[in-house]
Amino acid sequence: MDWYSIFFFRAGAPTTLLYGSYDAWLVVLSALVAIGSSILALQLTRLSQKQTSVLSRRLSIIASSVSLGAGIWAMHFIGMLAYQICTPVSYYPDATLVSMMPSILASYYALNLMSENQIDYRKLIKGGFAVGAGIGAMHYIGMLAMRMEPLLKFDLIWVLVSVVVAVVLSTLSLWTGIFLNHKGKIPPKLSIIVGGVLMGSAITAMHYTGMASARFLGQAKPGFNPDDNQSITLALGITLVTILIGIIATGINALIRYRQMLATIQASETRLSTILDTAVDGIVTINTTGEMIACNDAVEKLFGWSKTEIKGKNISVLIPEPDSSNHLHYLKNALASGEATISNEGRDLDAIRKDGTTFPIRLAIGEVNLFNETLYVGFITDLSQRKAIEEAVREKDQQIQSMMNNIPGVTFRVSLEGEWNILLISDAALQMTGWPARDFLSGQQRFSPLMHPEDIARVRPIAVKAIKRLVSFEVEFRITDRNGQEKWISAVASPLLNKDGMPYAMDGVLLDITESKQKNAEFEGIVNAINFSNNVAEFTIDGFVVSANQHFLDLLGYQLSEVIGRHHSIFCAPDFALTEAYKQKWLSLRRGEFVHGEFLRYGKAGKQIWINASYSPVRDVDGKVVKVLMFMMDISERKQMEQALRAAKETAEQAANAKSTFLANMSHEIRTPMNSIIGFSELLLDTPMQAEQRNYLSTINQSAKSLLHLLNDILDSAKLEKGMLEIEMVDFSLRELVDGLISSLWFQARKKNLDLRLRLDAQTDGYYHGAEHRIRQVLTNLLGNAIKFTETGHVELNVHTTAQGEIQFDIIDTGIGIEESRLEVIFEPFTQADASMSRRFGGTGLGTTISKQLVELMGGRITASSNIGHGSCFSVVLPLVTGYAPESSSPYPTSMLALPALRILAADDIEQNRRLLSIVLEKQGHHVTLASNGEEVLTAWQQQAFDLILMDVQMPVMDGLSASMHIRAVEQQTGKARTPIIALTASVLEQDRLAAAEAGMDGFASKPIELPSLLTEIQRVLTLQRGSTPTSAPASAQTSAHFDLKKGAQLWGDAQTYLHEIHVYLQASRKHISTLQQAIKDQEIAVIRQIAHANKGVSANLALLNIQHSYHALEQMTEDQWPTCSAQVAQLQDHLQALQAAITPLLSQQATTTDKATLPMSQLLEWLQTLRTLVVMNELDDHLVNQLTQHAPAAWHQALNTITQQLNDFDFEQAVMQIDQLLATQTQEAS
Repeated sequence: MDWYSIFFFRAGAPTTLLYGSYDAWLVVLSALVAIGSSILALQLTRLSQKQTSVLSRRLSIIASSVSLGAGIWAMHFIGMLAYQICTPVSYYPDATLVSMMPSILASYYALNLMSENQIDYRKLIKGGFAVGAGIGAMHYIGMLAMRMEPLLKFDLIWVLVSVVVAVVLSTLSLWTGIFLNHKGKIPPKLSIIVGGVLMGSAITAMHYTGMASARFLGQAKPGFNPDDNQSITLALGITLVTILIGIIATGINALIRYRQMLATIQASETRLSTILDTAVDGIVTINTTGEMIACNDAVEKLFGWSKTEIKGKNISVLIPEPDSSNHLHYLKNALASGEATISNEGRDLDAIRKDGTTFPIRLAIGEVNLFNETLYVGFITDLSQRKAIEEAVREKDQQIQSMMNNIPGVTFRVSLEGEWNILLISDAALQMTGWPARDFLSGQQRFSPLMHPEDIARVRPIAVKAIKRLVSFEVEFRITDRNGQEKWISAVASPLLNKDGMPYAMDGVLLDITESKQKNAEFEGIVNAINFSNNVAEFTIDGFVVSANQHFLDLLGYQLSEVIGRHHSIFCAPDFALTEAYKQKWLSLRRGEFVHGEFLRYGKAGKQIWINASYSPVRDVDGKVVKVLMFMMDISERKQMEQALRAAKETAEQAANAKSTFLANMSHEIRTPMNSIIGFSELLLDTPMQAEQRNYLSTINQSAKSLLHLLNDILDSAKLEKGMLEIEMVDFSLRELVDGLISSLWFQARKKNLDLRLRLDAQTDGYYHGAEHRIRQVLTNLLGNAIKFTETGHVELNVHTTAQGEIQFDIIDTGIGIEESRLEVIFEPFTQADASMSRRFGGTGLGTTISKQLVELMGGRITASSNIGHGSCFSVVLPLVTGYAPESSSPYPTSMLALPALRILAADDIEQNRRLLSIVLEKQGHHVTLASNGEEVLTAWQQQAFDLILMDVQMPVMDGLSASMHIRAVEQQTGKARTPIIALTASVLEQDRLAAAEAGMDGFASKPIELPSLLTEIQRVLTLQRGSTPTSAPASAQTSAHFDLKKGAQLWGDAQTYLHEIHVYLQASRKHISTLQQAIKDQEIAVIRQIAHANKGVSANLALLNIQHSYHALEQMTEDQWPTCSAQVAQLQDHLQALQAAITPLLSQQATTTDKATLPMSQLLEWLQTLRTLVVMNELDDHLVNQLTQHAPAAWHQALNTITQQLNDFDFEQAVMQIDQLLATQTQEAS
């Protein structure tokens, strides 16, 4: 069978062809139907891509396929209806229905293929080919379904052309409508329209191209009416059906879309609900009034409210004022203005929990505009943790910043890209470079230009190499800072790696090591200097030589090879290296102890060398001793010098001992005859004699005492030099001490017409603990010097406290002064202001030396200042501590001690001393037995009982120490009562005092014998108390209860002057009594004390005992004793009246005697002029002086006493000046 001939028309066949025409309106309708169906199908296909369900996507594609297939089918039959061939045409129903299937199936295939997520050109071509083939198949099957009389055949060429047109246009339609849209290259709407137009054009073009291939073979039916086919009606019906199919497809797709959207919404709601419930942040929905509508679970956790409790409450329950009011105000403004003033804004504020506690939150509010209302959604983030983290971060930043600032040096980070720009640098860069850190960070200043060019070329390769190896490195280099100063920098850095393990930056620290470099250089220089100048060796901790410098080797005579590895003991004596001390030395070095000393070492060939060596243990970084360095110095020459000095010292000590022995012997030998001279001269002075004899004897006594004072100074100086002088610490009244000093020196100052002043600070008026006797000795020396070297003016003792609480004594005078150059040596022994002082003023120059030594022994200091011609000031500062008042004290002087009659055994090997002791003690009412040695003492002691033994220490046959020890031994053996023994010796050495105490003696009395001191010592030994009155002492005819004529005459030179001064004092006392009585009325106790203090000293100088005691009582009176003050003054008045009555007869007798003895004034002036002539020639006529003293009027007595004293002191210059002054006074009175 010829299948080709059945379907295809052969060109040139002898057959009649039937031709037709088209209805233009139906042609346009067919095209519109094709384009509309295509647009709908593409739109449905695009929507199907959004389907999440596979089934929904399939259904959407089927609906799209049916819509496109129906559109292709409808376009075909409308197009067929538009073609009129003048013959009736009908269609086979089954074939017609079958013709729809290819287009639907092809559309499904193509659209399903193009709806996939991944679309490529292969799928595009396959879809376009399927659609084109489906259109062609539907077209030609639909044409074969035609029922008509003409025969239908096709032109093969046009058939192929129609299929190609369909495939090309379909592919182009899919490329435009789906592929480009899927790739996002054209907008969706445009792609659907363009694709639909192309797809419709493909369908239409294929149909009419296929119609061009159709060949109708036959004849036209005569009388055929085209209206009988009802083409328009059928075309409209098909169009409506097609539209219906499209609507159905659209509805199906819409239904599927709705279900999908519903599922999506439900899923979205579920997801949103899940998100809201699982969200960490709180979410709350509020309306425009601030009422809360809903919230999530996080709100319950954050605020403690449940959802049911919080619903309907105002937002203010969660946010305290004023933030809640501010937000409500914002909501109202937003509602009124329509502007979302707070939407999407976030603010940090405090929130309040249900329990009232607050915590920080961040609140962001979003606006939701619904159909009938506006809501606001608040997003609440708990910032507690963030705040804590921020605080931790802030603290961490502060720690890092503090660490960076406190790390020694400069911390930095450098980028390794490009030119190694600085990313981070600490503020310490300013101190190191002179530029602030911001200049380096901004790039305004780079670090590399600061580096030394030579160091850049050295340092950079090291850094690059370390970075490549990913290791840290350390380098040192130089920089020049902003001030042009060169500094050494030590850099330590390491690379930082990124996530790929590649270095991208470098962190490090820069340290300024300029100072350490300098110190290291200095240290190296010092080490080299030590090595070159000292003898140095290095040992192991076990003592083996490691190294030694050349000096060490040269000193010991070794070569280095000879000592390396040898033990230190080769330098020591063999026996010394085995001693325990040598082993202990190395054990100490192993423990890290420093060893220093002087050692005898041995060099090569036994050479002996004395060295001063220091062994220094050297520790490692763990503190473990690893070696020992030895530094030594040759001191052999010094040792030789020491030996020579030691020998000289021994010689000097022997000489000093000899001197001490000489001084002790000299003291004894001098004091022994001095004892007799002073003692017997005082006894003679108590006997009746002529005035001239008394004058000579007084001179002998005073000269002996001066010689004794000189001897005491020399011995005190010797004891101070050897440190053997001990001081006795007692409690004493400072006021009484200085009052006594002023009183004792007052007459000496008065004889030179000097004003002796005392200024005592009120803060020092109390009791102190110190060496009262030595303080008195120092002040007596200094005040005596001041009076001696002052011609006119005054001498002042100023006592006050220092800022440190010490007591300062200032002795100020208006004397001749001292040159500044002599002040430096004024405290040296036997030194005075100048060489003429000794001749002019006398003295040995030991007073200031002893004073300085005593002051320093008491822990104080003494200084001197002076101005030539204006005077001097000696200052003594003593660290006295507060003392206590003695338990009992008596106003009576030592000489007033009352002792009962005692049986005394006195022993001395010198007959004169024995006689002196006998006479002095028997005058005191005691019974005295004498002995010349220790054996006689023992014999007498055994024969009778004695109350006291006075024992000389150095005696022949048996000395006093042996005798005392024998007595104590007998007493202990027999139980005999202990007899007190007082040692008598001229020795001043402390060891003699100790020896006397060890021998059992109870007391110690020095020679020459001073009766008051001896009586005091007797009283102490016998533990007797001072009597209230001296009743046992025999009364002298010259002593009354009111005044002591004997003592006064001694103080004032003679009785006549003394009585005259008492008379003057009585005249002044009237005014004093009136002042005291007025002060009592005014209750001015300070005035009373002032007057009492002044008169106490004057009355003491006048030996007015009762009056002195009365004034002393007034001075010591307290406020509690004020009521008795009037009685004390009344008693004082009685004493003054009694004194007046006592001296009146004596004054009258003296006036009578004076009148009888007075010679004419011309005779007296002639004698005075003759005396001046003799004194100018340094000659002395004692007889002439005595004549003047006996016959001169009372007004001359004070001046003549001063002249006599100056002549006794051989001070001829001062005597001449005093004589001239007396002559001038008498000449003025005569004129």
